[in-house]
Amino acid sequence: MDKILFLPGDGIGPRISESTRRILSAACDGVEFVEGDVGAAAYEKTGSFLPHETMELTRECGYILCGPLDLRAFSQKGPRDPLSTLRVQLDLYALCKSFRTLSDDLGTPEVDVALWFCSPVMGRDSVETEELDGITLTKYVRKASYERMMAAARRHAETDGRRKVACVTSDMFPESSDMFKECAKDVFGDAFQITNEDMHRWAAFAIRDPSRYDTVVAVDLYGRVAGGILAGLTGGNHLSPNVFVGDGRVLADAGCTRFQADERYANPTSMIIGGYMALFGMGRLREAESVMTALCEAYRAGERTPDVGGGLTTEEFADAVARRI
Repeated sequence: MDKILFLPGDGIGPRISESTRRILSAACDGVEFVEGDVGAAAYEKTGSFLPHETMELTRECGYILCGPLDLRAFSQKGPRDPLSTLRVQLDLYALCKSFRTLSDDLGTPEVDVALWFCSPVMGRDSVETEELDGITLTKYVRKASYERMMAAARRHAETDGRRKVACVTSDMFPESSDMFKECAKDVFGDAFQITNEDMHRWAAFAIRDPSRYDTVVAVDLYGRVAGGILAGLTGGNHLSPNVFVGDGRVLADAGCTRFQADERYANPTSMIIGGYMALFGMGRLREAESVMTALCEAYRAGERTPDVGGGLTTEEFADAVARRI
């Protein structure tokens, strides 16, 4: 049986996790939902931000949905980000963000783009060294990392019927950019329409004609910049999770979800899309699309939380989505 591990996290995390679980339960049978602890909530129970029991659960469950983490109260303890630990331990080497216009009034109509870039780990893939007169940034670029990320992007594109690929690099770093382009050519081959774009040129096209490409692979230095542009076209960063991908593993981090002054109105959209990505990764394409279709229908009907122009509570919004499945 397929398993999805929920790590609710802190603050609004338990509320949006429960709403997402209800929606996924309405969409599919034969999926077991498991729950573990992480973040401040885990520390209060176990004295660890990432308990051993949670690590064991991540090895049993290939698909993980994680809520927001709030470690600000523990800053004096210098906690290591639990998600960084999970990314390393589970070898989650790629980062995917799915951008889709949920309702035309929130952004540019009919945007549907999958953005892929490598999942760098600070201290391993990039290092900042303080010098007498400044800071030296060292960035390690590995061909094997590019190839693995692009292979995951290709599998996703093939499954989802995507064919128009933008390979986004920067002329500021010609040699590493050339290596990135060569990897894209080797991995995607002739089955895809591949176009090499410099970052500034791609950004202009993304604003004027976002449907020009349906898949974007970017060097990791510009992956988050590209993500910010696409988020601006589709309603904001808090609507799209960071989905970390490995071999047979998916971890969707809804951590960019806004912390609401009133938690009753927290928007679970980011985690719901993470659930959609998890079902997609399982090969449950029909169930995944039913979740996304119901989500878009609720948005277009104006049934939303206050941060996106509605007036529903978290639970009321989840009901609006679930009854459309």
